[in-house]
Amino acid sequence: MANQVEVSIEVILHATEDSKKIFEPISEIFQIKGEEFLQEIILGHYGNTILLFRITLTKKRAEGFVKTLVSKISKLQLDEILDNIDMYFEGSSLFLRIGKDEFVRKNISLQQNNAIKIKIKVPIYKKADIVKTYTELLKA
Repeated sequence: MANQVEVSIEVILHATEDSKKIFEPISEIFQIKGEEFLQEIILGHYGNTILLFRITLTKKRAEGFVKTLVSKISKLQLDEILDNIDMYFEGSSLFLRIGKDEFVRKNISLQQNNAIKIKIKVPIYKKADIVKTYTELLKA
């Protein structure tokens, strides 16, 4: 399955946030350098600068990212994902969000707000196979 997994990561940083606090753990935990991310500058609601960083990983690098991610998520949270996996799908992609506040301390915790967005995509040709495919990927 290594050649089929694709992972997209999106990090939003406000002008007041220190990018090193996010990208040092990304480099240390996932071996992804900050320079590898594409950067886009956008304006917030009040005209404040917001930095949007994106990267897409494919093949073995994506599979390695998923394995590392799963190994760092607590058993309780992983069980929560697996028990309610339908809630994490959009189309045939699995969406997870990890909290930036915990991540700067090198802890991975699922969180909806102020989060790093992760999209995991595996080609699935029959809708009935979605749950099985992602459950197997997360348990591997």
